[in-house]
Amino acid sequence: MIYIIMLLVFSFVWTLITGLLNIFYKEKPIDKLKYYDSDYVVKEKIENKKKSKTSPLKILSNLIPSMKFSENHDKKLEIELMKSDIPITVEELLVIKMLTSTAFALLTFVISKDFIIVFIMIVIIWNVPIVIISRRKKERIKLFNEQLNEGTMIISNSLKAGYSFLQAIASVAEETKDPFSKEFKKLLKEMSLGISEEIALQNMMNRMDSDDLRLIVNAILIQKDIGGNLSEILDNISNTIRERQKIQNEIKTLTAQGRLAGSIVMSIPFFLGFIIYFFNKEYMMPLFTTPLGIGMIIAAFINQILGLIMIKKIIKIDI
Repeated sequence: MIYIIMLLVFSFVWTLITGLLNIFYKEKPIDKLKYYDSDYVVKEKIENKKKSKTSPLKILSNLIPSMKFSENHDKKLEIELMKSDIPITVEELLVIKMLTSTAFALLTFVISKDFIIVFIMIVIIWNVPIVIISRRKKERIKLFNEQLNEGTMIISNSLKAGYSFLQAIASVAEETKDPFSKEFKKLLKEMSLGISEEIALQNMMNRMDSDDLRLIVNAILIQKDIGGNLSEILDNISNTIRERQKIQNEIKTLTAQGRLAGSIVMSIPFFLGFIIYFFNKEYMMPLFTTPLGIGMIIAAFINQILGLIMIKKIIKIDI
């Protein structure tokens, strides 16, 4: 019976994770010849019907009541989902966290029969989606910054060729890759719908936390107010961004050892504590059952946090 439960839980978790990966990382191929297909209209209607169907995740998310005290937290989480370009709502994310935490908790309880380990597993799995969102956002910003210098040069060359600013945005949106092209397509769409250039650029900065992008946007807005040669300004900014990114890469290389040491020092206490608890539970129980042990755990957490802050302050260099 235990093996059947483990198999069912494993199948459920595997199916859920596979579905999420398909949602987050599936790329739809571009078919430029589809418009010449005689059955294109029929196929398009079928695809729209498929998209209009409500998914089980959406149905479950609709059952979650809205709470006023969590509005600020939900708004911040919604912004993070937008910045990481993950196509789910806050309610759907909550459903995912609840399902995965419950599944892994059941699996852990079946294996260990220990409520402390089950609680630790619930805490870990509950926070895994937040870590994934943060990591995806950082990777997206990094990829965007790597494409920013090339995109700036395309805009500058388009302006030199006599294009308007809107045409230059359309050109860079077509000639670059995601995430750069996706963000500039959103910018182009907003400007085409009548949103002012300043608000559209501000919206793009809200979607993408990039200091280099903020530098370019500020230069564009200043040039719009006081005038000047925008292509020449973008060329100078492009050179500045190139040198800045070069210095940042050198700093990352020099501080790699410190960051690795900080990660190892942070993980050693948790790893050793888990191993000792797994092999000798009685030896570790005084830490959770006595006032002195609880006080030692609290002091250890505080020291870990202070150590992490100090290491980050040492290895962080502002440019």
